[in-house]
Amino acid sequence: MFEIDRERFGAFVAALRRERGMTQRELAERIHVSDKAVSKWERAVGLPDITLLIPLAEALGVTVTELLQGRRAEAEATMRPDEAEALVRRVIGLSGEEPARGGPDRKKWAVWYALGLAAALAEGAALARGMTADSEHWAVYYPAALMTAMSAGFGLYFCLFAKTRLPWYHDVDRLGFYYDGPLRMNVPGVRFNNHTWPHILYWTRVWCLLTMTLSGAVCFLAKRLFGPGPVAQWLPMASLAGLLAAMYVPGRKYDQE
Repeated sequence: MFEIDRERFGAFVAALRRERGMTQRELAERIHVSDKAVSKWERAVGLPDITLLIPLAEALGVTVTELLQGRRAEAEATMRPDEAEALVRRVIGLSGEEPARGGPDRKKWAVWYALGLAAALAEGAALARGMTADSEHWAVYYPAALMTAMSAGFGLYFCLFAKTRLPWYHDVDRLGFYYDGPLRMNVPGVRFNNHTWPHILYWTRVWCLLTMTLSGAVCFLAKRLFGPGPVAQWLPMASLAGLLAAMYVPGRKYDQE
């Protein structure tokens, strides 16, 4: 009774997009989704998440009410109480549609993660052999092994299971945290919202892949160049600064007041 008319919604979005001379890809880039998502809406296969209603309406030059009703509002028109109630119920219904985890590029990131994991396992085996063969300096290899394992674990989540869009309240309040089950992130000075999150997610994925594949190599190279001392032991841990940069730099650059 209170469902959005998907056919009308899709046709309205397509018509507005063409009026403004935008392709599906251009519209998708403006609201940080894939062009496949826009195509699904226009073909009445799916509906956008509630967090997308405001940016989608702004990109198409209409109000959220007009967007949900699938038509432009008539001049001087007023909405009856029962119509307003139905519209609110439709919006509440949209809020229950959880966006797919991993995003439209999940398969691509899964391939990159699989390749990185293969490299990480090979390096992990080499580090284990190093600890056994050079037991006197086993502590040199331990931080690299720790970074490899930690970044592989984080990479599994961020590449395959992370939310690609945050709940609507992240766009309303100045929230400096990200919660998803047991995962907790809080970066001082960074706001987690749907302007910053796609960029933070991308660079965090890149950090995970690079760290899980290079930590062992950095350890072995530093040991060869500087000997089994503090440089070889702690240089792989320097990648933690890269993780902070992966969140802080895009978080500050793409934040929109």
